[in-house]
Amino acid sequence: MTVHLRTIPLVLVAAGAALTLTACGGGSDNDAAAPSSVGMSPATTNPGSGSSKGGGSSSGSPTGAAATKPGGKETTGDSYAYKHLCTAEQLSVSAKSLGSSPNQYVISVTNHGKAACGLSSYYPRVDLGSKNSADRSHDIHPLVPGGLGGAPTVPVHAGRTVYAVLDTDPHGAKGSNGGFDEINVLADKSFPNADTHNFPLAYGAIVVRHPKLGLYRSSVGDAVASMRTANTSDS
Repeated sequence: MTVHLRTIPLVLVAAGAALTLTACGGGSDNDAAAPSSVGMSPATTNPGSGSSKGGGSSSGSPTGAAATKPGGKETTGDSYAYKHLCTAEQLSVSAKSLGSSPNQYVISVTNHGKAACGLSSYYPRVDLGSKNSADRSHDIHPLVPGGLGGAPTVPVHAGRTVYAVLDTDPHGAKGSNGGFDEINVLADKSFPNADTHNFPLAYGAIVVRHPKLGLYRSSVGDAVASMRTANTSDS
């Protein structure tokens, strides 16, 4: 290279130096250092088992990889939950007797993932039966609120819980439990039966022919109010 440079006329060397100075002042180095605009598909950030259920990418969104990683702003809202269904693996489910009313049970569904997700059914699938019975055909299914409509899913934000309340004796019949001693809960009706959770009924609980179950709500009080409007068969 040294030999060739010595053979270049002085005029050309001077012109090259001028061009170099012009390039330094033009800002082209800043453009070259700009980060890539390639984004990450939200489907790769959905926590849980990695199921493609409810997947789909936001190909029209220019948010970029940083905004769509779990816990980022774009993964925490309702709109993200509407497009990304919950997986059973990212949820925990419990059912406990409400202290103020022993025949009412609070069903809690908590999202332990790092991103919001959506439940495709407005209430859990619940039935009452006997834990020692292999025949589930005689299990009782509660009434649920009718005339449903609205958002495509029930959003469950990361680290948050939604509640549904079951009343096994909504009219105070004071009868017997008819041999029923177990509550079976499937958090989302789209989940396979293998993801059903079983919980014991409180000792001496009353179970009538038409228990009531409310919709998922963000507070227990609202879940109780929803339960009281149940009027439609879920079987």
